[in-house]
Amino acid sequence: MDDVVQVLHVERDLEFARKTAEQLEQVNSQLEVTTVLGSRPAFQALSNDEYDCIVSEYRLPNSTGLELFDQIRRNYPNLPFILFTEHGSESIAGDAVTAGISDYLQKAEADDDYELLADSISNAVTANETVIEATQERRRLEQVLKTVPSCVVQLNRDGQFVFANDRAETVLGLKQAELEERAYNDPEWDIKDLDGNPIPDDELPFARILYEGEQVRDQHTIRWPDGKKRVLAVNGAPVMNEGSVESVVCSLTDITDRHRRERRLEKLHEATHELYDAKTKREVAQITSDTADAILDFELNGVHFYDEQAGGLKPVAVSDRTQRVTDELVTFDHGIAWEAFQSGEIRQYDDIHTADNIYNPESEFRSGLYLPLGEYGILLANSTQRGDFDDSDVSLGQLLAENAKSALDRVERERRLALLQERTSALMQTTTADKTVDLTVGAAAEILGTNLSGFIQEDEREEVLRPLSTTDALAAEFSTYEGFEYGADGDPISTFLWDVYDSGTPEYVGDASDHPALPSDISVRSALLYPLESYGLLVFAAKTPDAFDRTDKRFGWILASTLETALERVDRERLLRDQTQKLTRQNQQLEEFAQTVTHDLRNPLQVLRGTLDGVRKTTDVNHLDRGYRALDRMETLINDVLMLAQEGQLIDDTEMVSLASLADDCWDVLETADAELMISDDMEFEADSGRVRQLLENLFANAVTHAGTDVTVTVGTLTNGFFVSDDGPGIDPVERDQIFTDGYTSTRSGTGFGLSIVKQIADAHDWDATIAESPSGGAQIEFTGLDVASTQTDN
Repeated sequence: MDDVVQVLHVERDLEFARKTAEQLEQVNSQLEVTTVLGSRPAFQALSNDEYDCIVSEYRLPNSTGLELFDQIRRNYPNLPFILFTEHGSESIAGDAVTAGISDYLQKAEADDDYELLADSISNAVTANETVIEATQERRRLEQVLKTVPSCVVQLNRDGQFVFANDRAETVLGLKQAELEERAYNDPEWDIKDLDGNPIPDDELPFARILYEGEQVRDQHTIRWPDGKKRVLAVNGAPVMNEGSVESVVCSLTDITDRHRRERRLEKLHEATHELYDAKTKREVAQITSDTADAILDFELNGVHFYDEQAGGLKPVAVSDRTQRVTDELVTFDHGIAWEAFQSGEIRQYDDIHTADNIYNPESEFRSGLYLPLGEYGILLANSTQRGDFDDSDVSLGQLLAENAKSALDRVERERRLALLQERTSALMQTTTADKTVDLTVGAAAEILGTNLSGFIQEDEREEVLRPLSTTDALAAEFSTYEGFEYGADGDPISTFLWDVYDSGTPEYVGDASDHPALPSDISVRSALLYPLESYGLLVFAAKTPDAFDRTDKRFGWILASTLETALERVDRERLLRDQTQKLTRQNQQLEEFAQTVTHDLRNPLQVLRGTLDGVRKTTDVNHLDRGYRALDRMETLINDVLMLAQEGQLIDDTEMVSLASLADDCWDVLETADAELMISDDMEFEADSGRVRQLLENLFANAVTHAGTDVTVTVGTLTNGFFVSDDGPGIDPVERDQIFTDGYTSTRSGTGFGLSIVKQIADAHDWDATIAESPSGGAQIEFTGLDVASTQTDN
């Protein structure tokens, strides 16, 4: 008490009143005393000024001090009142205490009595100030608690609600008066933790605060009177009084919506991990559907994938609840879902029956949310309530759809990569260029998702890019082209393909209609082109612009690189096989030579030995003629064997040769007597001219030998080869399988190597040699499998 204390002294004795005022002000300089006589002047003084304390005599004019106190308390309930009387008694003291006055003192002449009165005034004023401050503080606190956004309640030590602000009804579902009838652990609250487990009484926030005397933060659920479950955040603290908990104050916040969002985000987060681990598209679809059921909580939801064969969006995964409420799952080939899929845009409807193109006008569902999954399909959710989707539902659904699409992209990339690895491994096992190219073109549909693919092979001789292997769809698109000629004027497509091939650099066409080198009306809109040096051009195309993404380009490059490597391998292996076959033939020839030398030379040697023996015994020189003939026979055999060995070697460099020209040259150097050569037509083909010359010489000589000196030999062309025929007696069909065998002859003078040499030369060129009957009944030797450039009639 630091300020001046205004004291109103009510007396009936003026002199005593003056003395009391002087004594009090002397004892305590903070006291300032105003004296009045009687009750009426006292009320007048109170109405004019403010006083901190009233000191009154018991006996007053026309009333008593207790009556004055009773009247003052009505208007000034907190004003301290001290009864300082000369005529005291136990009865008066008892009435004073019962009435609730601040203090009761009896007058005396001693100075100590005034000191006692001054102390009583100071104590009463101080106590009153404390009460006032506490009351004001409580009022301020109550006012604050009424305005805070959260619910604030106070419970006594017994757990009964003694205070609740206005938010209590919206948070707890009960009015303030109803709260006073409940305790913190009333069973009707049905308090449980966030996992749905009941919480024992001693673990509830109130009990923990009461027993521990410390602040507690917690979350739990309660059940409202209407049965709804709410999630509360509890922040409680003890109210202490002299070291013990007097009551508990708790701030209660309804976090039901926030908790639901958090749980939905948790489920979405868990689903994201599951989607990352999914191995198949169907597994992704089921995870997506189950998660949509958990976070959106609507009667119908599911994932539909586009099915080209079905021609629409086919259901692949739905929730258990959807299966219970839906009799039949449909494939959408029109309607809202189909339009959302085609447009790639989210569609949200408060009532799907307001849409122009609803799939089933009789549907009981109202709210609809349609979330496209890119090229794969759509995620849909429906509710029987109108306007059942809020912004949070749409945001979470959109996030789930984006995660699902990412997972589907990953699964598709992994599938394509595994397929790419499988196909590239298979490319390393092919044995021919045709099979290698066919495998690559076929893999494009599975790996790149396009049926427009092909390989265009370079024809160096004619400077044309010719389709070697294409899909039916690509062949149909360019059906008017047999090949793409180099430098073709007025043909931008051929010019473009040759430019790409000559550049040696892959080309990506995003939109052909905007490409400066291509016609604007071309049906193919986008393409990937990979030139393979010395081989050709690998092409992947599509009828939509920007059909190939970065992954497609990478996979296409891997296919092209692998194809080029595979073609190089096939070439090497083919050359190796050819060399191996030739070496094998040479080894066979060496064995045949040994057999020939052993067998065919034995008879001439025996003849020569007999001749020499005859000369020795008879000295008859006529025996020498027979010996010379034997020597001639041996010389012929040796020459034929050497020729056969030479012709079995690898052919020299090839060139374009003329059949007619070679035939004329070979006929001119032979002793053909009366024989005649007929050349029906001419052709140009690629071959070793020296070996072909030896082939024709052997055939002409063989015809003269077997058909007679007046034989007519004819040389003519076939579809992919040529023939040499005569008008002699022909070859018995029984002997045709042996005619090319080394050493086989039908005459005593023949060596049997002429046609064997012919066969070896044909094999060296990879030609097929066969025996047939000529139109005149003679022998006809046919050669096919040639690399023919042109054919013309000559006669």
